[in-house]
Amino acid sequence: MSAFVVAPARTLSFRAALASLALALAACAAPNPPAAQHAYVDPIGLFPMAAYDQNVDHWIDPASANDDTPFLSAAQQQAQWNAYLARYFGTGERDASPWNPAYIANRLFGQGGADIVDLQLRRIGNYDNEGKGRRTIGYGQSYLPHSARWIDDIERNMNLQQFGQAPRYSPRARAIATDALLVRELPTMDPSFYSHTLAGQGYPFDNLQISSVRPGTPLYVLGHSVDGAWDYVQAPDVQGWVLASGVGSADDAFIANWTHRPSTGWGVAITASTAVSDTTGVFRFNATAGTLLPVAASSAPLPSTAPGHHTVLVPARDIDGRAVIREAQLPDTALAPAPIAATPRHLSLLIKSLIGRPYGWGNMNFYNDCSSELQSIFAAFGVWLPRHSSAQMTAGDMTDLSTESPAQRLDYLIEHGKPMRTLIYIGGHVMLYLGNTTRDGRTVPVVYQDIWGLRPADNSRRAVIGGSVIFPLLLTIPEDPSLESLAATRIFQITVLGMPSGAAPPPTDENPAS
Repeated sequence: MSAFVVAPARTLSFRAALASLALALAACAAPNPPAAQHAYVDPIGLFPMAAYDQNVDHWIDPASANDDTPFLSAAQQQAQWNAYLARYFGTGERDASPWNPAYIANRLFGQGGADIVDLQLRRIGNYDNEGKGRRTIGYGQSYLPHSARWIDDIERNMNLQQFGQAPRYSPRARAIATDALLVRELPTMDPSFYSHTLAGQGYPFDNLQISSVRPGTPLYVLGHSVDGAWDYVQAPDVQGWVLASGVGSADDAFIANWTHRPSTGWGVAITASTAVSDTTGVFRFNATAGTLLPVAASSAPLPSTAPGHHTVLVPARDIDGRAVIREAQLPDTALAPAPIAATPRHLSLLIKSLIGRPYGWGNMNFYNDCSSELQSIFAAFGVWLPRHSSAQMTAGDMTDLSTESPAQRLDYLIEHGKPMRTLIYIGGHVMLYLGNTTRDGRTVPVVYQDIWGLRPADNSRRAVIGGSVIFPLLLTIPEDPSLESLAATRIFQITVLGMPSGAAPPPTDENPAS
């Protein structure tokens, strides 16, 4: 017999407590549905991907004689790389670098800070539910609408007056990302969803989430939140609020040590995410694909095939908020000389690292969406792509096929598309053309894309894919013919990457997360 015996009175009390607990738990759970309900169509379902081969080697054949033949010429890639470095560190009049005095003075402060204030006010207005009644658009946790107090507290913390008080370039505002940073429209990590009942809304589409910034990215700090937790920054491709704990101020000495090196003195992360610890064992950040880091002077040259580890510089933030340089060692399976050769073999390597990862709207949880997926890939080749999917059409020689029929669009792509360097934009979504295949006796294009899902023409639901996949462009979707073909959207544009485009467009208030 057990040595522990519960007395009868205590047993009754214990059972009563359990009953009370069960009632309490039931009160927190969803109530039982009524016997009779209206028919409900779930706006979210899963698309069956089983019939679509995701083996990268089946689409980019490693045994092909062309596997090491570049799809960008040496001259094209060198020009792209030069433009990439100028975007990060350039000081020419047209170089859109956050560390470039001319860019900050002429492009960011061209209106004396008034445009920055206006942008902040528009963003506040987007999330202010006051007076909108049944048109409440901003929902946070637990489906609860954002309150007036919520947006008022955020507005006070933004200190809008600061953006018009010193509208001129200051070298003390230069900074660098010392961590991977999420970029937010407002200084809060609270989400804002539109509706969980509408297809293409609700999770994961947090409308406050703009993008992310890789570690080692140059920044210009335009302002600070009142509580000191947030910085409002200009990055090379996006403007928004980031956590101040991941920002280190960069003085002349730091910038000289970071940037004064030959164009071959850089390494680029080639895996989806690599943990980086410095040589003292302190974890610094996760380097996502495309992260650019200087090679330490003491490091041997970065070979493309020899095994080993290579020493790179990593930025850190000291106790006073200043950027300092540490060293870290990364394996050559995670880091390659920048830029890597733009060959099918290397593209396959990058896709293998990224394919199948979850879709992340605006880099939610540091996953990619469609445009950031292509950014991550082409950054390794030294090719700069804008953050927004529509703006990526400006990165090459664009052809607008929007007035053509879906069949004509696909025929044009099959005949004129350049595999591995042709981007396809269909309105809010962008894809990479890999080449052609035969399906049911018909030649069809094959694309790589990070996609949320497919939808019918009436936009009433989503067949969720929710990640990066290889997929054919078909005139009809055999698993569900009611779903709209990706070739049948209102917009259909393609651009072929080659020589870099001209100067970058000025910052806008368009959320670049699509």
